[in-house]
Amino acid sequence: MRIYFLILPFLILIGAERTFAQTKGDSSEPITEFIYSISETVFANPFRKEETEIRKRIHESNTAEVRELRIHLKNNLRTLGLTEKDIQSKNKNLSMFEESLETLPSLGGFLWKGESGILYQWGDWSDFYEDGYSRDKLRLEGQIPSFPIDQGTIYFFVRNPPGSLPAEFGFLGWESHFYAFGDEGSLRYTNDFHLDPSERLGDFRKAFDSIRKKIPGSQILTANDLTIFIVPGESKPIYYIFLFLRFFLIGWTILLAFYIIRISLSPPKNHLPEDRPRLS
Repeated sequence: MRIYFLILPFLILIGAERTFAQTKGDSSEPITEFIYSISETVFANPFRKEETEIRKRIHESNTAEVRELRIHLKNNLRTLGLTEKDIQSKNKNLSMFEESLETLPSLGGFLWKGESGILYQWGDWSDFYEDGYSRDKLRLEGQIPSFPIDQGTIYFFVRNPPGSLPAEFGFLGWESHFYAFGDEGSLRYTNDFHLDPSERLGDFRKAFDSIRKKIPGSQILTANDLTIFIVPGESKPIYYIFLFLRFFLIGWTILLAFYIIRISLSPPKNHLPEDRPRLS
C-alpha cells in the first residue's frame, strides 16, 4: 500500500508537467531526449532555455509558412499551365496567374529564373539583388526558398502583409522580447507590438547596438533566412513555481527509484510461524 502513495503524486506531477511546461518535439531516442530536457529545464540558465525555444518556434513557423506557399505556387502553376510563351506574350493566362498571386497575402515576391536569366518577376526584389537593381544577380541565391520546374527555377519569399502585426509567440514564464527579420529586411515575428510593423532590418540593427549597451545578454541569432534579435527580460514568478515543481518531480523520482530498488533487492521474508519446542 505504501508504494501506491509514492506513485500517485509522481503520476500527478507528471501530468501537471506535461500540461503546463513547454512541450518538446518527438524524438527517436526518448531516453536521450529526457536527459537533455532535464538539463535544459532544470539546470540550464532560464534565458538560454528561452533562446532555444525562440529559435525552435520561429524556425518551425517559418518552415510551415514557406512550405504552404510552395504548395500554393506549385498548384497555381500546374493548374494554369503557365509557360515562357505566356509570359512573353502577356496573355490572359499570365493575368490569371498574377491574380492568383494577389490572393496569397504572405507572398512577398515571385521570381522565375531560366537559363537565359530572369523570365518573370512579381513583387519587390530589390533587396535581393547584389547591387540593388541587377535582375540577373540574386544575392544569397542558395538561401532563398525555391523549387525547380521544367523551364527553370522558381524563387519566392515570405513577407507579412503591409500594416499587419507580425505573428505573436506566447512564452510561459519569461518577459524577453524578440524580433525576427526576413532576408529582405521586413519584420516577420515579434512579441513586442510597440514596434512599428514597417521597421526595417537595417534601422533596427543600428538601434540594437544601443540596446546591447543598456541590457546585457542581448544577442543576435540566425535561423536560415531570418535574423533574430533577443532582448532578455526578468523571469516571472510562475517560472520559479514550475522550476520548484520540476526539482520536486526529479527528487520524487529518485526517491521512488531507490524505494523500488530496495524492495526488489531485499530478501523475501519468511512469514511461516516459527517452530515451537514441544512440551513433554
